[in-house]
Amino acid sequence: MRRKQRRSLRPFWFVGAALLVAAVVAGYFAASWPGFDARRVRVTGNTVVPAREIVAAAAIDSRSNIWLQSSGAMERRIDRIPYILSAAVHRRPPAQVTIVVRERHPFAVVRSGVQSALVDPHLRVLVGGEAPQLPVFVIRPGIALVPGRFLRESSAAALRGVFLALRAHGIDAEELSDTDGDVSAVLPGGIDVLLGDELTAARATPLIEPILTRFALLGRFVQTLDLRSPTTPVVTERELPKESKPRSAHPSVRPSP
Repeated sequence: MRRKQRRSLRPFWFVGAALLVAAVVAGYFAASWPGFDARRVRVTGNTVVPAREIVAAAAIDSRSNIWLQSSGAMERRIDRIPYILSAAVHRRPPAQVTIVVRERHPFAVVRSGVQSALVDPHLRVLVGGEAPQLPVFVIRPGIALVPGRFLRESSAAALRGVFLALRAHGIDAEELSDTDGDVSAVLPGGIDVLLGDELTAARATPLIEPILTRFALLGRFVQTLDLRSPTTPVVTERELPKESKPRSAHPSVRPSP
């Protein structure tokens, strides 16, 4: 009885072994077939970073099966490029690769001592240098501004927050600085605004537009506005040239829509 069962099982073992060998052979063929090697790589979504730099960062092995290479690893390598916000690698049979990227955009210039660099809204350093159309954040000296790294300096985050609060109230700041926790801003026309610490600055920001507008209507020019004590603002004036006429609003303040 047992001999008959063993004999009946032999064909099934043979079929299973044959299928296993076939699977191994097929796997080897698929892994080694040159038709799956990367033939064409296309990059979309980039305007600042050259496509060749993105492809080089992806480090796709053109002599290996594209389906056996990690797309996640490619994306992480591309993300190391300072201007890249995100990257997605898509593969299509037999061996086409499309890399879709989103780029970061300059938001401000950060200065630390003699160093300066462009940063995005997340305070990632994009590239060294200056851009005259961007606001300037001045932080303490000695902070390394390395492209690709995020600024963890608390004062940089504080200045970003104050700048956005000013913008929300229609005020364009040209430069903001943090001195031992006290924030100050320079508005168009060279007006210095002293705002105190971050919490005080939040309370003081809504007062800037009414004060500047009031003085402009009177034909008087504000040189310094000290709001470190929001309940008792201190204004230092500068004389306007005689030929100047009173204005309905100060140029530092954008009209409300």
